[in-house]
Amino acid sequence: MSIFDIFTNNVAEDAANQQIGGINAGKTAATGDINQGISALNTNYTKALQPYLTNYSTAGAGVDQLKNLLGINGQQGNDAAMKSLEATPGYQFQLQQGNNSINAAAAANGTLASGKQLIDLSNYNQGLASTTYQNAVNNLQPFLGASNSAATGIAGVNTGLGNATASQYNSLANLDYTAATGIGNANANATLAQNQANQNQWNALSGLGTAALSIFSDERLKEFIEPVGELYDGTNVYRYNYKGDPVPRIGVMAQEVEKVNPDAVIDIGGFKAVRYDKATERAASLARFLEAA
Repeated sequence: MSIFDIFTNNVAEDAANQQIGGINAGKTAATGDINQGISALNTNYTKALQPYLTNYSTAGAGVDQLKNLLGINGQQGNDAAMKSLEATPGYQFQLQQGNNSINAAAAANGTLASGKQLIDLSNYNQGLASTTYQNAVNNLQPFLGASNSAATGIAGVNTGLGNATASQYNSLANLDYTAATGIGNANANATLAQNQANQNQWNALSGLGTAALSIFSDERLKEFIEPVGELYDGTNVYRYNYKGDPVPRIGVMAQEVEKVNPDAVIDIGGFKAVRYDKATERAASLARFLEAA
């Protein structure tokens, strides 16, 4: 404890703590809101993404079948395409009906098992296969556009989610920076205000002169205490420094004065101070008496 601590107060510190408390409370609330916003973004964008994923999966299956028909997927794809074509609704019925008609006509014309019958069967079967193949290709081609559209939609949703989430995290970073700056400013302002208040009070007291400082005679505020003599009434006089003040001073100790002359000691801010007019009154009387003698 130094002599300067007598003049300090916690007003600026309390104000700073209230300001910091408000900043932290605001930061906590805003952080919660932003995190809720991020969670909502993920939920909403996931819902928005689902139709595109479904469409992409469906279109992807169609595109894969088209690749089989076009021979892009190799022999395995070719085999799958052949089975798919043969399973085309109505294909087997048309094939059987066409062949039956050709065979019946050959029988009626007396050309059964002839070269003409075989050529007619071959031409019909190839024509039906070609028509079925082309129809399948035409039916599957729209899946290419659907797949591209779904992929574009997926990319758009993911980009939107990324941008929106990045914006929220930027808000969090800005919030942390603003809060840290506000707290730093609050502490700095409190320190400056307290220092200014202390300086003003010290200047005011110092303007009263050494006597004003000397009234603080509590030994708890002093250091380097050394006895240098005593007054005519036996009161001890000491040389000392106030804690935090390098200037050496001469005076009495309030605790000692209080024991013999309690009316000469008062309390200031929890510390003892001496009224020197009363504390030295008896010693002054003895001095005058001795001088007169």
